[in-house]
Amino acid sequence: MCSERSGSNLITKLLNGHSNICGPSPKHIINPVARNLFRYEPIDEADNWDEFLKDVYRLINVEFSIWNSSFNLDDLHDMAEVGDINSLLRNIFYNEAKQFDKQHVFIKENQVYEFLSFLILNFPESKYVYQVRDPRDMALSWKKSQIHPGGVLAGANRWQKDQQQSLKNFNELKKINKGYRVKYEDLISEQERYTQEIVEFLGYSYESKMMEFYKDRITQQNAGKQKAWNNLSKGVMSNNKEKYKNELNNLEIKLIEKICYYEMEYLGYEPQNKLIDLKSITSEELNEFSRKESDQIEYNRTKGVKANMEAKKTFYQKLI
Repeated sequence: MCSERSGSNLITKLLNGHSNICGPSPKHIINPVARNLFRYEPIDEADNWDEFLKDVYRLINVEFSIWNSSFNLDDLHDMAEVGDINSLLRNIFYNEAKQFDKQHVFIKENQVYEFLSFLILNFPESKYVYQVRDPRDMALSWKKSQIHPGGVLAGANRWQKDQQQSLKNFNELKKINKGYRVKYEDLISEQERYTQEIVEFLGYSYESKMMEFYKDRITQQNAGKQKAWNNLSKGVMSNNKEKYKNELNNLEIKLIEKICYYEMEYLGYEPQNKLIDLKSITSEELNEFSRKESDQIEYNRTKGVKANMEAKKTFYQKLI
């Protein structure tokens, strides 16, 4: 459970360094599937199931991220009986884990809160790690990515929504020992301490070799696949925080804090500006700044990103 540009790929690959945890690079499979199953109903009819598997096959096989395993359409048909979504998803990920003789998977998906009920019902044994990053650094990274729509304010709005939704779910998961929260800044500053806490929460013992996760062949290949993943080939960058202090101007910081103030306070990120000053900023000022930002942004999405977006779009437009 993590906002984009908040270290979700780092923590996934860090846990992939464990001898029994597979952390595959994202293909964003579960999100579009879980949110759009109704479009294929009745899913237990053979023709609908065939159409659904064709869309899953297309999504898995676009040139977005690299897995060790590969699938053809017949493989997907063999993974589950008609309509058995649970077995299909389990076997897709488990097939990748088996390539490395591992038994568990740690999966990065965006906006988990949108389909958490689906996960809990279908995978009741699952546990959830909720990672959060300073919104000012997240918004800076969002602005620089050339992939995401909008600038720092779009990033700040996404961060606020993600935390509001994730917090209400996390606090319930924590009650039943299925939720663990970590700050990105803590993870990169005290790598072994927090990695140990995470793997113990997941039911494993810490392995020191996890700190060498970046040497993994597949991780190295994926680091070169997308510009946003380049840092994965370098290991944990302990100084990758508070960059906003040098790379954002005072107005940008103030507007981010205007949007995110209450969630920042709750999560322990100290605003630079006083609440009384932030309250004086009007919605019209925010909208005008956001419009100017959008006018100045040039997108540079890779072929793989575009293909992944198109493949996901299919699920949201499907009507059988």
